[in-house]
Amino acid sequence: MTQRNNPSIDDNLYQYAFALSRQIPWLADRDGKVIQVGPGWAEWIGLPPEQLIDNGWVKLVHPDDLPRLLQSRRESLASGSPYQCEYRIRTADGTYRWCRSSSAAQRDDTGAIAFWYGTTEDIHNRKEAELALQGHARVLEMVAAGQALGDILAALCRLAEAQLPGARCSVLLHDPEHGRLRHGAAPGLPAVYNAAVDGLRIGPAAGSCGTAAHTRSSVIVTDIASDPLWAPWRELALSHHLRACWSKPIVSRSGDVLGTFASYYDEPRTPTCDEMERMEAVLHLAALALERRRDDAALRESEEHHRHSVELNPQISWTADPQGHLLDVSSRWCDRTGMGMGDALGSGWTRSLHPDDLPVTLDRWSRSLATGQDLDVDYRLRMADGTYRWFRSRAAARRAGDGAVIRWYGTVEDIHDRKLTEETLRWAAHHDDLTGLANRRLFRERLQEALDGTSGSPRATGLLVMDLDHLKQINDRFGHDAGDALLKEFSQRLRSVAGSADTIARLGGDEFAVILPEIAGEGDVTRVAAAILARMQEPLKRNGKLLDCRTSIGGAVSVGTGMSPEELQKQADLALYRSKTSGRGSFRMFVATMREESQRTASALDVAARAVASDWIVPFYQPKVMLATGALSGFEALLRWHHPDSGIQSPEKIAAAFNDTELGTAIGERMRSRIFRDIRGWLDSGLDVGRIAINVSAAEFRRDNYAERVLDDLRRMEVPARCLEVEVTESVFLDSGAEFVERALRALCGEGVTIALDDFGTGYASLSHLKRFPVDAIKIDRTFVGGLETDADDAAIVRALLSLGRNLGIEVVAEGVETAFQATLLQRMSCDLVQGYHFGRPMPARNVPSFVTSWAGV
Repeated sequence: MTQRNNPSIDDNLYQYAFALSRQIPWLADRDGKVIQVGPGWAEWIGLPPEQLIDNGWVKLVHPDDLPRLLQSRRESLASGSPYQCEYRIRTADGTYRWCRSSSAAQRDDTGAIAFWYGTTEDIHNRKEAELALQGHARVLEMVAAGQALGDILAALCRLAEAQLPGARCSVLLHDPEHGRLRHGAAPGLPAVYNAAVDGLRIGPAAGSCGTAAHTRSSVIVTDIASDPLWAPWRELALSHHLRACWSKPIVSRSGDVLGTFASYYDEPRTPTCDEMERMEAVLHLAALALERRRDDAALRESEEHHRHSVELNPQISWTADPQGHLLDVSSRWCDRTGMGMGDALGSGWTRSLHPDDLPVTLDRWSRSLATGQDLDVDYRLRMADGTYRWFRSRAAARRAGDGAVIRWYGTVEDIHDRKLTEETLRWAAHHDDLTGLANRRLFRERLQEALDGTSGSPRATGLLVMDLDHLKQINDRFGHDAGDALLKEFSQRLRSVAGSADTIARLGGDEFAVILPEIAGEGDVTRVAAAILARMQEPLKRNGKLLDCRTSIGGAVSVGTGMSPEELQKQADLALYRSKTSGRGSFRMFVATMREESQRTASALDVAARAVASDWIVPFYQPKVMLATGALSGFEALLRWHHPDSGIQSPEKIAAAFNDTELGTAIGERMRSRIFRDIRGWLDSGLDVGRIAINVSAAEFRRDNYAERVLDDLRRMEVPARCLEVEVTESVFLDSGAEFVERALRALCGEGVTIALDDFGTGYASLSHLKRFPVDAIKIDRTFVGGLETDADDAAIVRALLSLGRNLGIEVVAEGVETAFQATLLQRMSCDLVQGYHFGRPMPARNVPSFVTSWAGV
């Protein structure tokens, strides 16, 4: 056992790890009774830790999951082996969330179990996505298996209700003969209501569903109580507590309206984009099911017609002798196949069979001849025009009194359309509609097969996951048609690079993957990734526009035996994340340190979220001084956060949050609120603090309304725009959505807000940024100022930047001035403004008034 050199440090390290881990830790005695839980439990489920101690947590487990979980724990306690189980647990608000618990025993020196270490992880979002995919697959399997339409539609409704919280869904079927909608399925709606709307007419003002079928477009009624479309049915709906109804038409591939799909709610509601997308996915499945039903109905009608008209005489009839030689065939055979009657007799008909179907067909026919059993076989026949169509051939023997076969009577029927529908359903269950690549379900199956195939062998399985770097911007700028064209082109290029043995998949959105089975090692993965990067360098030309095809790639290789698909994909995802954060359009291979960095980033995001939720964010103010006069010019507001136990903290500990759109925006809004409130207070007291500069992260610009939010805040707090300066770094210009940045800065500049370019000279294309964006001031980075006294190159750079500012009429601010000599040198160089510890350290808002009134100049 490793010697503990410093118990205090070890204990502190354990306590911090216990408190900050995303996988919530817990400790149980040798009998499995919980004796300690991490603080994350209480934050996650909203209940005090005391309720989880001993076996208290078991009472929170979903009843359907409890037997399975208890069995896993009993087996683990009996054997001392680790266990892992996924189950649902009830939170304080009564809802259930999916989690995964893992546990392993810690033994004493005698080998006896001393206690159990365990962790619990929130997997709710992943589990819901998996369950949704499984639900889609089950419905597709029901359709492919030809199950009853009512059962399929009811399963669809239940699938939609699981994905649309609070919804009660229904499917109405189009009756084209009478122009009405008939009840299809609505397991969540009252039977009385379903009966009342059965036979709903289709028209321009016929509720949500009747109008949707009439207009062939979505009809969103957010409040049934006031919408005129629902006037005739308002009392009926409200009596059953139905307050909103969103309906979409179900349309076939040929453009026919097959029915409608609707979701009802017991409160007025407007759908979100995510809810509309989920409805579209269910709508696609409903269209497949109804088209299959229509095809089957047409086939049954055809069969019944022939049964009653010619006593089951088929479309194409034939007879054969006891040995199976064709004696006669309908002239329709010759018309369809182009084969002459004489050529078809005997075994000549087999020359029209598709080569791939010939062995199976002859084998089935031989077995029937040998046993006398009926024949039923599907095969493709070559038509007169050279194409192939699917047919079903059935035959039965006519026997003599002694049982000997006298003659075979058979029929051939065209099943081409039905066969294609079945193949389409099977294909749709495993492939992406847009690109034709494998979907997430098939990808997981192929990845598992690849890992199983290399288990125990010297070969390995490689995995590449990649994102299209600029799909969202292309969708926003040129429309989704352009984005779809880019996705298709990207898929085709992937096919041209990856080998035929490799599985290429679209996992969703702009995410793709390539499975590389039976490889020697990382070198093979790197080679394929390099080929993909090179192939994607050339942009896609479309309608005179150039669309960027570049991608970021992460790679991983299976190590040893027993690696799961989830683990290998997780490693590749971590490498992809590193690729995107270190500069898009690049490739990174997974290394173990990436997992540690991911955990540190996740911990930083958790801390940042707590800082925002707990209102720990506070601004500190550092003064800026005009060198020529020694007067205060204003302050820069710097982010700090106040931990209740550790005190004031620097922003470095939550730096990862500035790249997260949600957290970065929330932190920026909290800083603005505090700063504008401070400025308003100083103005009300008659204190002139000059212009206050605020720093803006790239995340805040990713939504195209940053300027509007800032200006609204200024007006609400009655703070003049002249009091505000916005500081951005050049990395903001290089982030996605540079056009949003330009529009926001121009809008702010037009209202009187000044714009400063921070850390100038340390990024890329600085001069082009000065030309493109409205810039009132540039800030010389502290690294150059720090070398003024000792580094001639730094001094030359500072002089050049000051000259550039004077020639362009742009104010220049030197950061990080820490000595009087640095200030003197900058003054000799005619620098406009300075800030740094020599003039004042960052201070809380309460210290600013006394600092301003006592300032006597430099």
